[in-house]
Amino acid sequence: MRKLYPVILSCIVVLIIATSCSTGSLAYKHGDYYKACLESIDRLRSNPKSTKSQNVLTSAYPLAQKTALREIDNALLSNTPDKYDVLVVQYERLNQLAGEIFRCPKAYELIPQPVQYVAELAKAKQMAAEQAYHTGLKALETGTVEQARLACKYFQDADRYVKGYKDVQDKMVDARYAATLRVIIQKPRVNDDFQYSADFFYNNFLAELHEKSRNRFIRYYSEEEASHENMRNPHQLIVLNFEDYSIGNVRESKDTREMSRDSVIVGQVKVEGKMYNSYNTVKARISVFRRDIDSGGKLIISIIDAQNNKGLQRRDFPGSYTWTTKWANFKGDDRALSDEQKRLCNREPLTPPSDQDMFIEFSKPIYYNAMSYIQSVYSRY
Repeated sequence: MRKLYPVILSCIVVLIIATSCSTGSLAYKHGDYYKACLESIDRLRSNPKSTKSQNVLTSAYPLAQKTALREIDNALLSNTPDKYDVLVVQYERLNQLAGEIFRCPKAYELIPQPVQYVAELAKAKQMAAEQAYHTGLKALETGTVEQARLACKYFQDADRYVKGYKDVQDKMVDARYAATLRVIIQKPRVNDDFQYSADFFYNNFLAELHEKSRNRFIRYYSEEEASHENMRNPHQLIVLNFEDYSIGNVRESKDTREMSRDSVIVGQVKVEGKMYNSYNTVKARISVFRRDIDSGGKLIISIIDAQNNKGLQRRDFPGSYTWTTKWANFKGDDRALSDEQKRLCNREPLTPPSDQDMFIEFSKPIYYNAMSYIQSVYSRY
């Protein structure tokens, strides 16, 4: 197998060289004169004596010019909404080719007067910015979320063609607001004993949704945030309700067992003047106590259309948590016990967590399932 490695490596090298040498001519044969020019110039930088690349460049450059100018003429004769975009693209290509030729000595020798279209490109960008700006205005005026998103793109295009074109920055802000689905998430209401825990759940839930919705066309608001912004036209409401929750259901159990262990050294005996270990069976009675405190409940998520108060979706998320403590005591010889049993006998029953903490614990699995659900519902925004 080792003998084959040099052969395989040589084949790979030959293949790479063959591919690199023929790439420019291949693009030329397929009529992609722009690509053929770029690749032949790139070859001439590393190998100025390549007659193949020289021939490709001298043949492809005039055709690349003619192709670009034809595309420009056709676009100007059309009534398509993106005709000035075509002009920008084609003039940028022509200027790029000229720049690449200037930066390659051999290419500059072959094409001593590459044409640059600086003024034409500036004018085309101005017209493209105007075109994108007015198209964005029309899309924004429709008042729909979908068209507002298109308006965002058009305003971004206008700003890309001419930085700071007219009031395009303000228009982008307006379009972004109109394109964003605004969702108010209502805080769950529970009795006063558990409101702190419910608020803890809600604040973390809202903060994570804020983080995950960055750079997307959706924004989640608390009721306080919506009020602060004087929002009168939210799109949807998410109502969170904890129901059927219970805390502090205590279950206690006791398991008593007789334990024994054979062949345990219990002393020594003297036989014919020599001392020997004495073995016997040791016994103990151990009682293991266990206390379980259960908590549980469910979160109901309702998604409502804020425009007509119509319910859109509803889902229940149950959750539970059991806190446990164990301890033990025994009578008899502790050598009959296992190491774990001995540890239990040296342990006192733990102090149970507060009801607030128990609420938080049973809501943890609910949190992750509810978060996945909301992300799935709004994943397309």
